[in-house]
Amino acid sequence: MSSEHVLVGFSGGMDSCAAVHFLKEEGYRVTAVHLVLYNTRSGEGTHHLETVADHLNVPLIIADKRKLFRETIIKPFAESYLSGETPNPCVWCNEGVKLRVLQEMMPAHQATWIATGHYAKKVFDPKSRRWTICRGSDRSKDQSYFLSLVPQEHLTPLILPLGDRTKSDIRVLMQTLALPIPKDVESHEICFLEGNAYTNFITTYLQQPAPEGTFIDANGKVLGTHDGFFQYTIGQRRGIGIADRTPYYVTALHPGTNQVQIGKVEELYRSTFTVRECRWHLPPSENTLSTTCQIRYRHAAAPASVRILPFNRAEVVFFNPQRAITPGQVAAFYQGDRLIGAGIIEKSMP
Repeated sequence: MSSEHVLVGFSGGMDSCAAVHFLKEEGYRVTAVHLVLYNTRSGEGTHHLETVADHLNVPLIIADKRKLFRETIIKPFAESYLSGETPNPCVWCNEGVKLRVLQEMMPAHQATWIATGHYAKKVFDPKSRRWTICRGSDRSKDQSYFLSLVPQEHLTPLILPLGDRTKSDIRVLMQTLALPIPKDVESHEICFLEGNAYTNFITTYLQQPAPEGTFIDANGKVLGTHDGFFQYTIGQRRGIGIADRTPYYVTALHPGTNQVQIGKVEELYRSTFTVRECRWHLPPSENTLSTTCQIRYRHAAAPASVRILPFNRAEVVFFNPQRAITPGQVAAFYQGDRLIGAGIIEKSMP
Protein backbone atom coordinates (compact mmCIF):
# COMPACT_ATOMS: atom_id res chain seq x y z
CA MET A 1 0.00 0.00 0.00
CA SER A 2 1.14 3.52 -0.75
CA SER A 3 0.13 6.94 0.54
CA GLU A 4 1.98 8.73 -2.23
CA HIS A 5 0.16 11.36 -4.25
CA VAL A 6 -0.65 10.74 -7.93
CA LEU A 7 -2.13 13.14 -10.51
CA VAL A 8 -4.43 11.29 -12.93
CA GLY A 9 -5.32 12.63 -16.37
CA PHE A 10 -9.10 12.72 -16.17
CA SER A 11 -11.65 12.95 -19.00
CA GLY A 12 -14.57 11.78 -16.89
CA GLY A 13 -14.89 8.75 -19.18
CA MET A 14 -14.79 5.07 -18.38
CA ASP A 15 -11.04 4.48 -18.60
CA SER A 16 -9.87 7.49 -16.58
CA CYS A 17 -12.48 6.71 -13.90
CA ALA A 18 -11.19 3.14 -13.73
CA ALA A 19 -7.61 4.41 -13.38
CA VAL A 20 -8.66 6.58 -10.44
CA HIS A 21 -10.51 3.68 -8.83
CA PHE A 22 -7.64 1.20 -9.09
CA LEU A 23 -5.07 3.68 -7.80
CA LYS A 24 -7.25 4.45 -4.79
CA GLU A 25 -7.61 0.72 -4.14
CA GLU A 26 -3.81 0.47 -4.06
CA GLY A 27 -3.67 3.18 -1.40
CA TYR A 28 -2.53 6.19 -3.44
CA ARG A 29 -3.80 9.68 -2.71
CA VAL A 30 -5.39 10.60 -6.00
CA THR A 31 -6.19 13.94 -7.61
CA ALA A 32 -8.07 13.98 -10.90
CA VAL A 33 -6.76 16.54 -13.42
CA HIS A 34 -8.90 17.57 -16.37
CA LEU A 35 -7.24 19.57 -19.13
CA VAL A 36 -9.48 21.90 -21.12
CA LEU A 37 -7.93 21.68 -24.59
CA TYR A 38 -10.37 23.25 -27.06
CA ASN A 39 -13.71 25.04 -27.31
CA THR A 40 -16.49 22.48 -27.69
CA ARG A 41 -19.33 23.15 -30.09
CA SER A 42 -21.86 22.30 -27.40
CA GLY A 43 -20.29 24.69 -24.91
CA GLU A 44 -20.85 22.07 -22.21
CA GLY A 45 -19.23 22.94 -18.90
CA THR A 46 -17.51 20.76 -16.33
CA HIS A 47 -20.52 19.81 -14.20
CA HIS A 48 -20.38 16.13 -15.17
CA LEU A 49 -16.67 15.99 -14.28
CA GLU A 50 -17.36 17.37 -10.83
CA THR A 51 -20.22 14.91 -10.34
CA VAL A 52 -18.11 11.89 -11.33
CA ALA A 53 -15.14 13.05 -9.23
CA ASP A 54 -17.47 13.43 -6.25
CA HIS A 55 -18.72 9.87 -6.71
CA LEU A 56 -15.10 8.67 -6.83
CA ASN A 57 -14.37 10.81 -3.74
CA VAL A 58 -11.31 12.53 -5.23
CA PRO A 59 -10.45 16.22 -5.64
CA LEU A 60 -10.67 17.61 -9.17
CA ILE A 61 -8.37 20.18 -10.81
CA ILE A 62 -9.51 21.79 -14.06
CA ALA A 63 -6.65 23.37 -16.01
CA ASP A 64 -7.18 25.54 -19.07
CA LYS A 65 -4.56 24.48 -21.63
CA ARG A 66 -6.31 25.66 -24.80
CA LYS A 67 -3.47 27.95 -25.84
CA LEU A 68 -0.85 25.21 -25.44
CA PHE A 69 -3.06 22.74 -27.31
CA ARG A 70 -3.68 25.19 -30.13
CA GLU A 71 0.02 25.90 -30.64
CA THR A 72 1.31 22.38 -29.99
CA ILE A 73 -1.39 20.24 -31.62
CA ILE A 74 -4.02 22.07 -33.70
CA LYS A 75 -1.72 24.38 -35.67
CA PRO A 76 0.84 21.64 -36.52
CA PHE A 77 -2.06 19.29 -37.39
CA ALA A 78 -3.39 21.72 -40.01
CA GLU A 79 0.06 22.57 -41.34
CA SER A 80 0.95 18.88 -41.64
CA TYR A 81 -2.13 18.23 -43.77
CA LEU A 82 -1.31 21.24 -45.94
CA SER A 83 2.20 19.86 -46.50
CA GLY A 84 0.75 16.62 -47.88
CA GLU A 85 1.00 14.52 -44.71
CA THR A 86 -1.61 12.71 -42.63
CA PRO A 87 -0.72 13.37 -38.98
CA ASN A 88 -1.75 11.54 -35.81
CA PRO A 89 -2.40 14.30 -33.24
CA CYS A 90 -3.26 11.82 -30.46
CA VAL A 91 0.34 10.59 -30.38
CA TRP A 92 1.64 14.19 -30.33
CA CYS A 93 -0.80 15.16 -27.58
CA ASN A 94 0.33 12.50 -25.12
CA GLU A 95 3.94 13.57 -25.61
CA GLY A 96 3.56 17.35 -25.93
CA VAL A 97 0.53 18.22 -23.82
CA LYS A 98 -1.08 15.67 -21.49
CA LEU A 99 1.93 14.02 -19.84
CA ARG A 100 3.99 17.19 -20.10
CA VAL A 101 1.38 19.23 -18.21
CA LEU A 102 0.82 16.54 -15.57
CA GLN A 103 4.55 16.31 -14.92
CA GLU A 104 4.90 20.10 -14.70
CA MET A 105 2.11 20.15 -12.10
CA MET A 106 3.79 17.59 -9.84
CA PRO A 107 5.94 19.95 -7.68
CA ALA A 108 3.12 22.41 -6.93
CA HIS A 109 0.85 19.58 -5.79
CA GLN A 110 3.59 17.55 -4.05
CA ALA A 111 2.85 14.59 -6.30
CA THR A 112 5.20 11.64 -6.74
CA TRP A 113 3.47 10.11 -9.74
CA ILE A 114 1.28 10.82 -12.75
CA ALA A 115 -1.14 8.35 -14.35
CA THR A 116 -3.38 7.84 -17.38
CA GLY A 117 -6.02 5.33 -18.45
CA HIS A 118 -4.07 3.93 -21.41
CA TYR A 119 -4.15 0.19 -22.05
CA ALA A 120 -0.37 -0.26 -21.99
CA LYS A 121 2.36 -1.32 -19.57
CA LYS A 122 5.55 0.32 -18.33
CA VAL A 123 8.56 -1.95 -17.86
CA PHE A 124 12.08 -1.18 -16.59
CA ASP A 125 15.01 -2.38 -18.68
CA PRO A 126 17.89 -3.14 -16.26
CA LYS A 127 20.53 -3.22 -18.98
CA SER A 128 19.94 0.33 -20.23
CA ARG A 129 18.41 1.48 -16.92
CA ARG A 130 15.53 3.03 -18.85
CA TRP A 131 11.76 2.72 -18.73
CA THR A 132 10.00 1.31 -21.76
CA ILE A 133 6.41 0.83 -22.90
CA CYS A 134 4.95 -2.62 -23.59
CA ARG A 135 1.70 -3.71 -25.17
CA GLY A 136 -1.31 -3.97 -22.88
CA SER A 137 -2.84 -7.32 -21.94
CA ASP A 138 -5.99 -6.51 -23.91
CA ARG A 139 -4.59 -6.78 -27.44
CA SER A 140 -7.82 -5.53 -29.02
CA LYS A 141 -7.47 -2.30 -27.01
CA ASP A 142 -3.65 -2.00 -26.77
CA GLN A 143 -2.67 1.70 -26.78
CA SER A 144 1.11 1.45 -26.53
CA TYR A 145 1.27 2.97 -30.03
CA PHE A 146 -0.21 6.24 -28.68
CA LEU A 147 2.66 6.48 -26.15
CA SER A 148 5.39 5.76 -28.69
CA LEU A 149 6.86 9.30 -28.74
CA VAL A 150 6.73 9.92 -24.97
CA PRO A 151 10.23 10.86 -23.72
CA GLN A 152 12.00 9.20 -20.81
CA GLU A 153 11.38 12.11 -18.42
CA HIS A 154 7.61 11.64 -18.77
CA LEU A 155 7.79 7.84 -18.56
CA THR A 156 9.73 7.79 -15.30
CA PRO A 157 6.90 9.08 -13.04
CA LEU A 158 4.11 7.46 -15.10
CA ILE A 159 1.74 4.79 -13.77
CA LEU A 160 -0.50 2.85 -16.17
CA PRO A 161 -3.16 1.14 -14.01
CA LEU A 162 -5.03 -0.44 -16.95
CA GLY A 163 -2.07 -2.26 -18.51
CA ASP A 164 -3.12 -5.65 -17.13
CA ARG A 165 -6.87 -5.04 -17.50
CA THR A 166 -9.29 -5.64 -20.34
CA LYS A 167 -11.99 -3.33 -21.61
CA SER A 168 -14.61 -5.90 -20.57
CA ASP A 169 -13.17 -5.76 -17.01
CA ILE A 170 -13.63 -1.99 -17.04
CA ARG A 171 -17.22 -2.19 -18.30
CA VAL A 172 -18.10 -4.60 -15.47
CA LEU A 173 -16.42 -2.28 -12.96
CA MET A 174 -18.39 0.73 -14.24
CA GLN A 175 -21.65 -1.18 -13.80
CA THR A 176 -20.63 -2.06 -10.25
CA LEU A 177 -19.66 1.52 -9.36
CA ALA A 178 -22.74 2.97 -11.12
CA LEU A 179 -20.88 6.19 -11.96
CA PRO A 180 -22.91 8.94 -13.67
CA ILE A 181 -20.82 8.97 -16.87
CA PRO A 182 -22.60 10.60 -19.84
CA LYS A 183 -22.75 8.35 -22.91
CA ASP A 184 -20.98 10.90 -25.13
CA VAL A 185 -17.92 11.39 -22.90
CA GLU A 186 -15.89 8.62 -24.56
CA SER A 187 -13.40 10.43 -26.80
CA HIS A 188 -13.72 10.85 -30.57
CA GLU A 189 -10.92 9.55 -32.79
CA ILE A 190 -9.56 13.11 -33.01
CA CYS A 191 -11.09 14.93 -30.07
CA PHE A 192 -11.09 18.53 -31.32
CA LEU A 193 -12.88 17.55 -34.54
CA GLU A 194 -15.79 16.27 -32.39
CA GLY A 195 -16.79 13.80 -35.08
CA ASN A 196 -16.64 16.42 -37.84
CA ALA A 197 -14.73 15.80 -41.08
CA TYR A 198 -11.09 16.90 -40.97
CA THR A 199 -11.54 18.37 -44.48
CA ASN A 200 -14.03 20.91 -43.13
CA PHE A 201 -11.58 21.78 -40.37
CA ILE A 202 -8.71 22.37 -42.81
CA THR A 203 -10.90 24.43 -45.15
CA THR A 204 -11.92 26.64 -42.21
CA TYR A 205 -8.26 26.92 -41.18
CA LEU A 206 -7.34 28.09 -44.72
CA GLN A 207 -9.98 30.86 -44.52
CA GLN A 208 -10.37 30.72 -48.28
CA PRO A 209 -11.78 28.30 -50.87
CA ALA A 210 -9.47 25.44 -51.77
CA PRO A 211 -7.95 25.79 -55.25
CA GLU A 212 -8.91 23.23 -57.87
CA GLY A 213 -6.27 20.61 -58.64
CA THR A 214 -5.85 17.53 -60.80
CA PHE A 215 -5.84 13.77 -60.37
CA ILE A 216 -2.88 12.13 -62.13
CA ASP A 217 -1.66 8.59 -62.62
CA ALA A 218 1.86 7.30 -61.94
CA ASN A 219 3.03 8.62 -65.32
CA GLY A 220 1.66 12.12 -64.73
CA LYS A 221 -1.34 11.76 -67.04
CA VAL A 222 -4.26 13.98 -65.93
CA LEU A 223 -7.36 11.89 -65.17
CA GLY A 224 -9.69 14.47 -63.59
CA THR A 225 -10.02 17.38 -61.16
CA HIS A 226 -10.50 17.77 -57.39
CA ASP A 227 -11.11 20.52 -54.82
CA GLY A 228 -7.76 20.45 -52.99
CA PHE A 229 -5.15 17.75 -52.39
CA PHE A 230 -5.50 18.00 -48.60
CA GLN A 231 -8.98 16.47 -48.83
CA TYR A 232 -7.41 13.10 -49.65
CA THR A 233 -5.24 10.60 -47.82
CA ILE A 234 -3.15 7.72 -49.11
CA GLY A 235 -5.24 4.58 -49.41
CA GLN A 236 -8.51 6.50 -49.84
CA ARG A 237 -11.03 5.06 -52.31
CA ARG A 238 -14.15 7.15 -51.82
CA GLY A 239 -14.58 10.62 -53.24
CA ILE A 240 -12.37 10.21 -56.29
CA GLY A 241 -15.29 10.05 -58.70
CA ILE A 242 -13.43 8.59 -61.69
CA ALA A 243 -15.10 5.49 -63.09
CA ASP A 244 -13.10 2.51 -64.30
CA ARG A 245 -13.42 -1.28 -64.41
CA THR A 246 -11.62 -1.51 -61.05
CA PRO A 247 -11.52 1.20 -58.34
CA TYR A 248 -8.93 3.93 -58.10
CA TYR A 249 -7.14 4.65 -54.81
CA VAL A 250 -5.05 7.60 -53.69
CA THR A 251 -1.40 6.51 -53.90
CA ALA A 252 0.49 9.80 -53.34
CA LEU A 253 -0.06 13.52 -52.70
CA HIS A 254 1.86 16.34 -54.39
CA PRO A 255 1.13 19.55 -52.43
CA GLY A 256 3.49 21.71 -54.49
CA THR A 257 1.41 21.18 -57.62
CA ASN A 258 -1.94 20.47 -55.88
CA GLN A 259 -2.03 17.04 -57.54
CA VAL A 260 -3.44 13.79 -56.18
CA GLN A 261 -1.86 10.68 -57.65
CA ILE A 262 -4.21 7.71 -58.02
CA GLY A 263 -3.76 4.12 -59.08
CA LYS A 264 -5.00 0.58 -58.60
CA VAL A 265 -4.96 -1.29 -55.30
CA GLU A 266 -1.64 -3.04 -56.02
CA GLU A 267 0.07 0.37 -56.22
CA LEU A 268 -0.71 0.95 -52.53
CA TYR A 269 1.69 -1.80 -51.42
CA ARG A 270 5.27 -0.82 -50.67
CA SER A 271 8.14 -2.18 -48.59
CA THR A 272 10.62 0.65 -47.97
CA PHE A 273 10.20 4.03 -46.32
CA THR A 274 12.11 6.55 -44.22
CA VAL A 275 11.24 8.10 -40.86
CA ARG A 276 12.39 11.30 -39.16
CA GLU A 277 12.45 12.57 -35.55
CA CYS A 278 13.17 9.11 -34.15
CA ARG A 279 12.71 8.57 -30.40
CA TRP A 280 14.42 5.51 -28.92
CA HIS A 281 13.14 4.08 -25.65
CA LEU A 282 15.99 1.60 -25.86
CA PRO A 283 19.12 3.04 -27.54
CA PRO A 284 19.95 0.97 -30.65
CA SER A 285 22.83 -1.41 -30.00
CA GLU A 286 23.39 -2.05 -33.72
CA ASN A 287 23.14 -0.09 -36.93
CA THR A 288 20.41 -2.40 -38.24
CA LEU A 289 17.63 -3.75 -36.02
CA SER A 290 15.15 -6.59 -36.46
CA THR A 291 11.71 -5.39 -35.37
CA THR A 292 8.02 -5.54 -36.00
CA CYS A 293 6.80 -2.17 -37.26
CA GLN A 294 3.34 -0.67 -36.79
CA ILE A 295 2.51 2.17 -39.20
CA ARG A 296 -0.87 3.28 -37.78
CA TYR A 297 -3.01 2.45 -34.76
CA ARG A 298 -5.10 -0.32 -36.36
CA HIS A 299 -2.23 -1.75 -38.42
CA ALA A 300 -1.03 -5.23 -37.45
CA ALA A 301 2.69 -4.78 -36.80
CA ALA A 302 4.73 -6.59 -39.45
CA PRO A 303 8.36 -7.84 -39.47
CA ALA A 304 10.82 -5.23 -40.70
CA SER A 305 14.47 -4.24 -40.54
CA VAL A 306 15.32 -0.73 -39.35
CA ARG A 307 18.60 0.86 -40.47
CA ILE A 308 19.74 3.80 -38.35
CA LEU A 309 20.55 6.96 -40.33
CA PRO A 310 22.16 10.25 -39.24
CA PHE A 311 20.11 13.14 -37.83
CA ASN A 312 17.53 11.00 -35.98
CA ARG A 313 16.33 9.30 -39.15
CA ALA A 314 15.98 5.67 -40.14
CA GLU A 315 15.18 3.52 -43.17
CA VAL A 316 12.59 0.79 -42.69
CA VAL A 317 12.19 -2.24 -44.95
CA PHE A 318 9.20 -4.54 -44.44
CA PHE A 319 9.80 -8.21 -45.22
CA ASN A 320 6.40 -8.21 -46.99
CA PRO A 321 4.92 -5.10 -48.68
CA GLN A 322 2.38 -3.21 -46.56
CA ARG A 323 -0.64 -1.22 -47.66
CA ALA A 324 -0.81 2.61 -47.57
CA ILE A 325 2.44 3.66 -45.88
CA THR A 326 1.44 7.25 -45.15
CA PRO A 327 3.74 10.26 -44.55
CA GLY A 328 2.97 12.05 -41.28
CA GLN A 329 1.83 8.91 -39.48
CA VAL A 330 3.91 7.40 -36.68
CA ALA A 331 5.92 4.23 -37.27
CA ALA A 332 6.39 2.37 -33.97
CA PHE A 333 9.11 -0.28 -33.63
CA TYR A 334 8.61 -3.30 -31.37
CA GLN A 335 10.71 -6.25 -30.30
CA GLY A 336 8.24 -8.76 -28.96
CA ASP A 337 5.74 -6.77 -26.87
CA ARG A 338 8.26 -4.04 -26.07
CA LEU A 339 8.16 -0.70 -27.84
CA ILE A 340 11.79 0.20 -28.53
CA GLY A 341 11.33 3.40 -30.57
CA ALA A 342 9.30 5.35 -33.09
CA GLY A 343 9.47 8.10 -35.69
CA ILE A 344 7.40 10.09 -38.18
CA ILE A 345 6.99 8.52 -41.63
CA GLU A 346 8.70 10.72 -44.22
CA LYS A 347 8.20 9.03 -47.57
CA SER A 348 7.89 5.59 -49.09
CA MET A 349 9.77 4.27 -52.10
CA PRO A 350 7.96 2.78 -55.13
